[in-house]
Amino acid sequence: MLKRGQSSLFRPYQWIVFITLICLFLPTTLAAAPRKNAKKKAPPLNLPPLKTQEQKMQLLGYIRSTMPTRRIARSVSFSSADLDQALEQELGPTSQAALAKTIDDETFIRRVYLDLTGTLPTPQKIDSFLASQQRGKRAALIDELLETKEYARKWARYWSSVIFYDSVANKNRVSPQALEDWLAEQFSKGAPWDYITVMLISATPQRNKAVRNDFGQKYGPNNFVLACENKSTELASQTARIFMGISIKCAECHDHPFDNWKREQFHELAAFFHPYTYKMPDADDPTVKTVVKPRFLLGEKPHEKMKSDARRVSIAAYLAYNPQNYWFARAYVNRIWSELIGDGFYDVDSLGPDSDVIHKPVVNRIAANFRYKNFDPKWVFRLIMNSKIYQREMRTMSSTSELFTAVRPSRLRPDVVASAVEKLAGYDKKLHQEIMQVFDMNPSLPQGALEGSIQQALLLMNSATLQSRLSQSELKQQLVKINSNEDLVQKLYLNVLARHATEQEIQRNSEYLNESENREEAIEDLVWVLINSTEFRTKR
Repeated sequence: MLKRGQSSLFRPYQWIVFITLICLFLPTTLAAAPRKNAKKKAPPLNLPPLKTQEQKMQLLGYIRSTMPTRRIARSVSFSSADLDQALEQELGPTSQAALAKTIDDETFIRRVYLDLTGTLPTPQKIDSFLASQQRGKRAALIDELLETKEYARKWARYWSSVIFYDSVANKNRVSPQALEDWLAEQFSKGAPWDYITVMLISATPQRNKAVRNDFGQKYGPNNFVLACENKSTELASQTARIFMGISIKCAECHDHPFDNWKREQFHELAAFFHPYTYKMPDADDPTVKTVVKPRFLLGEKPHEKMKSDARRVSIAAYLAYNPQNYWFARAYVNRIWSELIGDGFYDVDSLGPDSDVIHKPVVNRIAANFRYKNFDPKWVFRLIMNSKIYQREMRTMSSTSELFTAVRPSRLRPDVVASAVEKLAGYDKKLHQEIMQVFDMNPSLPQGALEGSIQQALLLMNSATLQSRLSQSELKQQLVKINSNEDLVQKLYLNVLARHATEQEIQRNSEYLNESENREEAIEDLVWVLINSTEFRTKR
């Protein structure tokens, strides 16, 4: 963890030299063009060793503690009420009438459980929450769930999927599970987002030739670099996409057609990750190559004598701690907002300077305060989930002007669907793998672009394994012992859909039970019907 005042392995003068190199290089790009005949000889480089992650993080921790935003943060606050006020001001008076109603407690508890833990609340938890007269019980539940291991695991899976979804790396040379475990540990400990990011970017996995297929993948952070096959161009592309929300991959071959990114900028960023001299291939003749010096997207340049390990530390510092790089905080905020609300201020990979954005002042304020809050991931969840916008009813929206007047219905991620099925039917390895495969989705696509598939419907409808397990499930055994139809239906709905049945649902299901010759088979049918409902695999 990054801590102020942490004891240093380096001698004071070494800190001074390196901090000068890192921090004072930040504004070099923003400075005016150098005067003629004023070129100064670069100072000698006398860096402390930066081979281990501990050494890297100690240095980055010191840089972090010098951030000017830390001073600003002391006098700034931004609450969920401030967020609502800012958003409603942006929406304007004509949109006030279109604002969806606030959801009831029963809908809230299911939504917040799915969003924070990827699981459904138990019937006991639902009844306890509904019966509670405690003021601020919704905020208290959010706080409670943010401290669970399920929260850490759910969001570790999400970010691991973001990193690996499009990876073409050899599966024997990566370990998504090691990355997920490491991320879960960080989220559980409350590690700040900048710390997690710089650990991933500054990782330098080494191959152990004495052990077959050992490329350092057992150490979680190495897997971001390994997912990119340790290729300079892929690392540049994925670093910009995931941690800045900027898609610059096409600039590898030509100037970006929709943004201002130039081909040279892409290769200057790639040069940061290259262990030796980086050469950019000519756009027309790839056999012709030009030497390119590393330069960050905002123009910062590392010291010419800086070694590969130190260059990765420096790019992590430029990414996270340059106050001019507002994309870093904005990209994280936009992704979490998009996951919770169903739409982002931007498309999650399109935060470039010329990209479409709605209600920019709002996302800017959240992102600025995320930085002031030391990039605390939980602060973002608390801010959004305690707001009115998060707690509004769901509605499908077709026009941009409607966005954020309600929450968009969202398909549940594959691990969440698998968890819900396993809660009812028990764990089966083959069934789990089938659900994960059939319900797989690109975590970087907006909900509006995601579609269900016939295969998803057929799997839940026709899986012999699922039907067999449901017929022997503990839930079915409990339902069979209930004589009252109403009590049976209520228990069924609470366990499968995490809500009470309506009067109409009680009547319809009771009629089916009464008309059936075999009550046990009728109960199996009712469980099967609810699992195959749209409500079971969506967030409402």
